[in-house]
Amino acid sequence: MSKSWADDPELVATFRAEVDERLGTLCEGLLRLEHDPSPRQLVASLFRDAHTVKGTARMLSLDSVVEVAHRVEDLLGAIRSGRMTPRRDLVDLLLVSAESISRSLPGAERPVDADEVAAVVAALDSACAGEDPVTVPRLRVTDVEDADESGRPRGGDSVRVPTRRVHELLEVVGEAELDVRRITTHSRELTGLTRRQLHSARALRDAAAADDALPTSVTDALHALVSLGDQLVAASRELAARAEDADGRLARVRDGAMGLAMVPVRRVVAGFPHLVRELSAAGDQPREVQLVLSGQDVELDTRVLDAVADSLQHLVTNAVDHGCETPAERVASGKPARATVTVAARAAGSTVVIEVSDDGRGIDEESLRAVAVSRGLLPEGSTATGTPLLQVMFSPGFSTRSEVTQTSGRGVGLDVVRTVVEDLSGAIDVASKSGLGTTFTLTLPVTLGVLRCLIARVGTERYAVPVAGVIETLGLAGAERHEVAGVPVLARQGVTMPLVDLGQILEAPGDRDPRSAIVVHYSGSDELLALAVDALEGEAELVVKELGGFLGRLPTVTGATIDGDGSVVLVLDVRELAVRQLAGGVAHAPAAPRRRTSGGTVPLHPGGRARVLVVEDSVGVRELQRVILEGAGYEVVTAVDGMDGAARLTEAPVDLVVSDVEMPRMDGFTLTRTIRRTRGWEDVPVVIMTSRGDEADQRAGLDAGASAYLLKSEFDQAELIDTVRRLVGR
Repeated sequence: MSKSWADDPELVATFRAEVDERLGTLCEGLLRLEHDPSPRQLVASLFRDAHTVKGTARMLSLDSVVEVAHRVEDLLGAIRSGRMTPRRDLVDLLLVSAESISRSLPGAERPVDADEVAAVVAALDSACAGEDPVTVPRLRVTDVEDADESGRPRGGDSVRVPTRRVHELLEVVGEAELDVRRITTHSRELTGLTRRQLHSARALRDAAAADDALPTSVTDALHALVSLGDQLVAASRELAARAEDADGRLARVRDGAMGLAMVPVRRVVAGFPHLVRELSAAGDQPREVQLVLSGQDVELDTRVLDAVADSLQHLVTNAVDHGCETPAERVASGKPARATVTVAARAAGSTVVIEVSDDGRGIDEESLRAVAVSRGLLPEGSTATGTPLLQVMFSPGFSTRSEVTQTSGRGVGLDVVRTVVEDLSGAIDVASKSGLGTTFTLTLPVTLGVLRCLIARVGTERYAVPVAGVIETLGLAGAERHEVAGVPVLARQGVTMPLVDLGQILEAPGDRDPRSAIVVHYSGSDELLALAVDALEGEAELVVKELGGFLGRLPTVTGATIDGDGSVVLVLDVRELAVRQLAGGVAHAPAAPRRRTSGGTVPLHPGGRARVLVVEDSVGVRELQRVILEGAGYEVVTAVDGMDGAARLTEAPVDLVVSDVEMPRMDGFTLTRTIRRTRGWEDVPVVIMTSRGDEADQRAGLDAGASAYLLKSEFDQAELIDTVRRLVGR
């Protein structure tokens, strides 16, 4: 294990928490394994847990953990394939293996020694070789040295707090801030109203003082009214001042809580040196690769960093496997024999920019174009180059590799990386030069709970646009505007960009008078798009809330906030909005004719017979659904897993998708989010049918964009057909 990792208690605690969570899930599943009549899906989940533990341990050079986890994978693979049955002795062995992994982690209170690990490895080897029964080793109980007189481990000067609690605190603080701001707004309104009434009362008092005919009681009453007005003005001022003070203190609490939820980029990249070392030695043609890390102390919200951890690892793997040449190839082209892969992070206002680059061969545009044409992503004879061509790589399931290697062809693709980044309201860009290398740039928000946003008024509504995606704002009065092929365009500093009226897209109510424009990146490339709005009302840090399970995910909306006057302000996803409004540089399959139904907008296929795509990795369940739906009069096409389903997105849209959640290569939630971001498919209803019935899972499905969520444990043929008919409209 690298010294830098071992000496960082925060990273050690984070790693242990992650692995302990995986091991807890693994043990829970193992205890159910013996009694599960159809364990295939359960074993697949256990296999993924073991695989994650192994991958993380390999990055951290925890050789004993890797050794055990690898053999656990082998044994679970044999059970998954049907070569072995989940006998009691095998389950016992797997449970002991999980314990040995836990006690091999850094900081373990009862660590195992090398002999015990060797015994576990030998038993796993015997099991995989078919020995029946297997002798299950027992791990010795080791006393905890650092304990008090009662035998309990000694405490330290810190406590571990689950990030969930920190984010719950941030939620409460955010709601309190909104309440204080409403109080501030109302107190200012009260101050203004009181001042106006006080002015009138003083005028009456002065008039009464000049009129000797008025009774003294009236004059006294007017004096009392003026005095009361003075007191109300003073009280409202005091209320406003106290509200502002409370707002400032809450801001400090929020910043402190956010600090607890912030983690350094080092947490993810610490294991990359070992990863690069292994990748460069893999395969028939080893390479010499050095990894350069910079900006490791830059901090991000743990939710943001954890969400992109796998994506960063995938980009580093691609850089080594696809980008770096062999020493002989580099020397022949005049380069140093050793290639360089760089992972650099830097803070940029309310965002963090992370670049993964290599100085390798660069992307072969001719080869990329040929593959794109062969897969129907570009038309025959296409001459696309540069950014529009490079965007092809983000298509679902896209790969230029025809063979599967140890490091390529088994994981997620760049489409999933982009989906993850854009789900965080971030952006991903790619640039490449032949013979010089490739750079992927991720722009991420520092935190998800609080976003720096630009407030725009459109008609009678106000909308928030995250500044992470904004290039600049400008006035339309003196702007240079033209029309190209009937499309309004805006010329700015020698760059021409489409000009789109945001109010027309959103069907905003109220009178319109567009006077300003917001310039944003279009679809993660270098192309720009200008959004016309009626007015810009400045920037603000907004506490952003999800819309919740009732509304689910609304198109082009990432969340909402409550303004000081109590009104709801929607936070827009301008990239998704742009994708929906314009055709990108990459050709997509043409959308079929569409019509509006109670379930949304769906395509109409020739003959009126609706088509349903069933995505399910279980053959039995897939065939059952196919038979039921075909019996109800639907045309059914099937996909064997999530990645196979994503590959269908290059074809003409279907009328509805039925998808499982737990599937290899790509799960159903990721598939649903990918569907929602694919032109022509974005309004296709998706029915999630799964055995995962927790409220959190159902909320995750709806947040991903699912139209309905059905449970296999409560499967009802009539309910499935009724749901499909409701969403399709026939």
